[in-house]
Amino acid sequence: MTQPDPGSANERTALAWQRTALTLIAGTAIMARLAVDQSGPPVLALVVVAAVLGTWVFFESAARYRHSAGHRTRPKGRGGRAALALAIATALIGLGELVLLTQTGPA
Repeated sequence: MTQPDPGSANERTALAWQRTALTLIAGTAIMARLAVDQSGPPVLALVVVAAVLGTWVFFESAARYRHSAGHRTRPKGRGGRAALALAIATALIGLGELVLLTQTGPA
């Protein structure tokens, strides 16, 4: 029986983080497109911060993969910053959507 590649789990994890970050960035781009005409600067500011956080998570996950490529164990914990950044960005997009919904009213 062959041994699994020690780097494949790290690669799958990094790719999952990158896909999540790209999805978040795409969502913020769509939200920005909708928010520019309807609500102006307040929602646009939330969306820009969310996009910046999503971009940071994308590059952080790529850097983590390069650092730990081929290693099964990590020398220290990650600290949870990337997960916190994704949670904050998602909450900001939700808050922006809530603002958009309350400004436009029922259809």
